[in-house]
Amino acid sequence: MSKHDYKEKPFEYLKRKNGEGFSSETIKNWYIARAYVLEKLKDVAICQGSKEHLEVTITGDSPLMLCVARQVALSAHYANFDETNPIRTVITVVSKDPQIIEALQKEEYLCNLPLFCKLTVNGSEPKNADSHVDIELRVVDNWHENATGNALVMSEDDVKAFLSKKSEGEIYCIDTRKAVFTDRMYSLGSWIDNLPNEDIHNAQRYAMALNVFQHSLLRKPIVPLVNAKKWESNVIAVKNGLSNVFCADCFESRAKGVVRYAETNGIREEEAWEECIEGLSKSEHARWVVEKLIMGFRPLTERERLEAEYLFGAERRQLFNQLKKNPKDPIHVDLCSFAQLRRINPYDMKYDSFLMLAIPGILQKLKINYSKQPRRIRHERFIQSQAH
Repeated sequence: MSKHDYKEKPFEYLKRKNGEGFSSETIKNWYIARAYVLEKLKDVAICQGSKEHLEVTITGDSPLMLCVARQVALSAHYANFDETNPIRTVITVVSKDPQIIEALQKEEYLCNLPLFCKLTVNGSEPKNADSHVDIELRVVDNWHENATGNALVMSEDDVKAFLSKKSEGEIYCIDTRKAVFTDRMYSLGSWIDNLPNEDIHNAQRYAMALNVFQHSLLRKPIVPLVNAKKWESNVIAVKNGLSNVFCADCFESRAKGVVRYAETNGIREEEAWEECIEGLSKSEHARWVVEKLIMGFRPLTERERLEAEYLFGAERRQLFNQLKKNPKDPIHVDLCSFAQLRRINPYDMKYDSFLMLAIPGILQKLKINYSKQPRRIRHERFIQSQAH
């Protein structure tokens, strides 16, 4: 691949559950929202053990701003999230539209996320108050900027100002190299599969797998993420590819959080990665849950989960594979809390832990020196809180 071939356009391949494509305006808004939100969040560094949380206010409910809300939900995930004492990212949407929740649940915006995250409308009793999802959604019809400026505000005028300073190539294409390396992790096979499901947050257990990844898979030539022939006819393949993009978009923020943890605790960065592996793994599962809900997946109902309990081995795996590949109603067994995942499918937890440990190698390979970028959050952007 030449230097320019790293830039791809994967959003065009995403389709609705009925098989129809999304409008060109929606696809354009996705690209704009992604570039804008990643720029706005680039200095955020929230580390494991911190009591900080990010608050983002979306001032408006235009299609573009709802795509911005979508992208914040995809990108704002931090290693201090704990289901037992949830410190969530809060997204507030300012809208006078009485149908705003229905609008947010459209496939091009938040889709299934409002059904499962903590949701408050104009100060009413919150729905899903004990949600295991690390995004909290609030809708208000009146809002005035806090005099202390302790929330990050995103407006349509700000988005337009951002766009005026960027070229089309910076907005409407995605550098997919991190996503390609992320995808390669799943080809490690026995190096991960044969690890026992116990003690999954012990970084030393992944040493051999990391060695193979860094000295073999990272050295292979970079290939395109998009397989046009396959993606045109397989929406699940598209969603799997985009999953790698959304996961990789969080690499720098995770790395900056680890650097901050190292500085706060007076330890080397290498030690910090090992100490932060549990928080990073929990955060990655939480990020993945939000992504899957936005991409139209849903968890099993209680009845479906009970029926699955009677299946074992290959029969059980076959059922779960069929459920998640149903384009009209994709269901994923791992859409559950981290505590539940440990019980029902600890096998997949190993990949979260390994992927987080692989981040420094991927960023180093691509010469992304996150240690020299802004490391500390600006205090006025955030609210200190034990929980929401």
